[in-house]
Amino acid sequence: MKTIYNYFNLLSLLLVVFIFTGCDDFLTESPESTYTTETFYTSQSDFTYAIASVYAAQQDLYDGQYGLFRFSIGRSDDTNVYNTNTYMDGADTFTDNSSVQGLENAWSSLYVIITRANSILVRIDDMAFEDANLKNYIKGESYALRAWAYHTLGVMFGGVPLIVDAEYKVDETKQIGRSTQEQTFAQAEADYQKAMSLLPASWDSEGTGRVTKFAAEACLGRLYMFMGNYPSAVTAFENVIGSGLYEMATEYVHCFSGDYNNSPERVWEVQYIGNLSGEGQTFSECSLPEYYTGEWAISGSSSAMQASTNLLAAYEPDDKRMDVTFVDNIIVQGGISDYTWFIKFNHGSYEPQSGTDWDVNLPIIHYTDVLMMYAEAVNEVSGPDPTIVGIINDVRDRAGLPNLTATQTGSKDAFREAIKKESRVEFAYEGLR
Repeated sequence: MKTIYNYFNLLSLLLVVFIFTGCDDFLTESPESTYTTETFYTSQSDFTYAIASVYAAQQDLYDGQYGLFRFSIGRSDDTNVYNTNTYMDGADTFTDNSSVQGLENAWSSLYVIITRANSILVRIDDMAFEDANLKNYIKGESYALRAWAYHTLGVMFGGVPLIVDAEYKVDETKQIGRSTQEQTFAQAEADYQKAMSLLPASWDSEGTGRVTKFAAEACLGRLYMFMGNYPSAVTAFENVIGSGLYEMATEYVHCFSGDYNNSPERVWEVQYIGNLSGEGQTFSECSLPEYYTGEWAISGSSSAMQASTNLLAAYEPDDKRMDVTFVDNIIVQGGISDYTWFIKFNHGSYEPQSGTDWDVNLPIIHYTDVLMMYAEAVNEVSGPDPTIVGIINDVRDRAGLPNLTATQTGSKDAFREAIKKESRVEFAYEGLR
């Protein structure tokens, strides 16, 4: 994925050149926005730069104090938001208006993704490519990223205005009415299906981190779960599992460590690069409190979120996931912190050079999540069977816990409760709660 972000950096440089070389003639030349969208696309490589800019918008959306990842976690009961200065700006109290920066950032950034994807889709069919496969792949990526954006918007906001395969001026967008949640999800579903028909099953090393056919299908399965369409979810997850491209990590920490970015556990994740490349993330730094300096962060952050007491109580004794996910008794300003903090995304051998230099990718969907959702969907369709009971027991085995009893998995209601409890601790602090 380093290649695709290098393309984005070059694209940014080109846009700067366009802006400054046109300054003397700004009264007679096309406006900057028209110039860069209507005349930028002149070759195959331009579309490669353009798709990089869509990924870059996703990267910016996820990260930071007001990023989507932190917003989703801070709104949940995984954190004790009332006992610390978390800078949630109203998100934790479900204040839903444009003054909530995390909410505003999610809305605007997701529409940036949609707008940039549309810019590609309205032009790519008219451009001759030297590589026909690459043309299909970039189309597929555009559909997948747009699908993911509408999927996310639909979950967060219900129905939203749909802008599809077109470009509008600002005033024109204000005339587009709000669609229903069902219409928004239908658009996401259609885009996922188109993406799956165009994307490769996997990329070579130069394309590491780019969305694949099965990543799109895994996200489609998650959408079906949200919609309560369990039979379709089962089919989608069976296809991902049957691809043979993914496998559960042998150790829980490998699901999150920067050393295992883009490993077979990671179906799709937002990419970050350290080494002071300008493509690192700051979310990991935000996990520990301000003035903390030690093994898990450079200096911590005033926006760090504590682990909630009810989340900690959800773990069984001797659960190995505890030590991967949490740390307590840390030293802050010469004293011992009274709280428990998250360190799930602070693992790896790379030592960041600043608080914005973490190389740990942030997950969109993991293979363990695919397996757990598959087990949940099968249970809703036909009740528990040995295969899905085996899935939840495999997850527990990795955590060092015993198999569930027949009583805990012997009926649809019992298995549903078991999968809910296991998901709570398996995916804590991943924005899924």
